[in-house]
Amino acid sequence: MSNIALLLDPQEARARMKRREDAAPVRRKRRDAGFSLIEIMAGMAIIAILALAILPQFSKYFERAAVQNLSSEVSNAALTVDSDFSLTGKAKYVQTNVTASVASVNHSPDSTLTGTVDGTGFGYTITGTNNAITHYCLKYTSQGAAAGLQVTPMPGTGTCP
Repeated sequence: MSNIALLLDPQEARARMKRREDAAPVRRKRRDAGFSLIEIMAGMAIIAILALAILPQFSKYFERAAVQNLSSEVSNAALTVDSDFSLTGKAKYVQTNVTASVASVNHSPDSTLTGTVDGTGFGYTITGTNNAITHYCLKYTSQGAAAGLQVTPMPGTGTCP
């Protein structure tokens, strides 16, 4: 056979490969050794940067969940006050009755609900606070132009007005 025919013959190529494998000592190649220290450190740095970018979003998520929970607690307190008021048949709200109604509402241990009667006695306000909520004020007002549940951003003073 000619040289070109020997190069193209599959059986001859297999025989040449077999001779090379038998002659050469067995050595591992560099790419089979695993990851280098630099590659591992680069991967850890990327994961740390992603974690730092995502972390603030989790705190916002938890605060929004706490606001929703406190909103339902304040609304339940308002329903309880209205229900207790209609059952007593009184003409005006009384501070002790409002305070007792608000205190009877089930709420989370982190939440604080405070009920106050306005100066006329025809309306009341319930304010809710929670340790997990730092950027919002929750207030329910029973009458007036801003009647209903109001969730407002907290002013710079850090306390709800």
